[in-house]
Amino acid sequence: MIVNKEWDDKGYESIRPETITIQLLANNKLQGNPVTIGVSEKWTWEFTDLAIRDELGNDILYSIKEIDVAKHYQVDQIQENNKITLINKFVKEEPNPEEEEEDNSINNDGDSEPTNNNDGNSNHSEEAHNDAKKETTENLPVVGQYSGFWLILVGAALLFGVVLLVKHKQERKK
Repeated sequence: MIVNKEWDDKGYESIRPETITIQLLANNKLQGNPVTIGVSEKWTWEFTDLAIRDELGNDILYSIKEIDVAKHYQVDQIQENNKITLINKFVKEEPNPEEEEEDNSINNDGDSEPTNNNDGNSNHSEEAHNDAKKETTENLPVVGQYSGFWLILVGAALLFGVVLLVKHKQERKK
């Protein structure tokens, strides 16, 4: 299995870590020791001699977990056949007024400070999840946007048809 690391952080390369640590998982269980890769490995690592099936004959599903993801980065994973690509995307920390209001309404204990992890940093996994959700919804097609327009158009056509029928009946009576 080949693991490639890609970076989506144009303009922020200077804060990119020099190395990352990855852990191989077999059916979501730790497999072997973590591996550190970086520029010297060309951000690539190959795991060799991996079993295809477990002792019961079931297929083994391998995955990779990046350990201690650098601050300001969100990791996406793409798996194709025998290759896993980890993409670290730079995530800007910009205050979002809607999220702040939501946090304040949930944490209404008189403390307006954001929730922090033990290390004093904001909860980045939640922020990354919110950013991923926001990015996903921004890429979705707009559906049903013009439903009001179509209802008006159909209603006008029906009204026009009724008016024509009434006029036609009046002309026949004459």
